[in-house]
Amino acid sequence: MKTLQEQLTEKGLAQPIKQAEVKNDTSFRKKREEKLTDREWRELMGMNRDRYKRVGGAFRRR
Repeated sequence: MKTLQEQLTEKGLAQPIKQAEVKNDTSFRKKREEKLTDREWRELMGMNRDRYKRVGGAFRRR
């Protein structure tokens, strides 16, 4: 047995019902891992900065 909507659609008295479209969710794309060199790691950790020391009340750079 057909539904009333299907019968009306066959006779041309009603428009067919559209199925809900499933959209693909592309907002969760995988991020590419960043490859850092040894030099960049040292710069991020602050190893290439000047070091200061107090000598006789004044700050001296090492």
